Amino acid sequence: MKNALLSLLLFGLLLSSCQKTNDKNPALFGQWQGTSWLIFDKPSEIDASQVHFEFKGEGAYSAQFGKQSEQGLWRTEKDKLYTTAEGKKEIMVKLLRVDSILRFEMNRGGQKETLELAKKK
Repeated sequence: MKNALLSLLLFGLLLSSCQKTNDKNPALFGQWQGTSWLIFDKPSEIDASQVHFEFKGEGAYSAQFGKQSEQGLWRTEKDKLYTTAEGKKEIMVKLLRVDSILRFEMNRGGQKETLELAKKK
């Protein structure tokens, strides 16, 4: 009996340690539009106004950049935002600011990029 109880307890701990943390930061909920895109902290020629995100409370998101679009699942863990587009691997960006402005930092091919978005009303 003790072995069965101990096994059950260990299985429960193992199962809970494998689950991904999800703060689901409610400040992200809603629609966002890009306002600026920096590369190595300098303005880029990328038109940030073409970037749109929507984060829903149940963990779904959609994104659009020009004619490209994707949807999938999102989660947060402290200052990290993780997105998993349908059929793709999970990616992470660092959240620098989350209020009426959303600013996150990406590392794309060794290039530091910062995208800033404003919450739509």
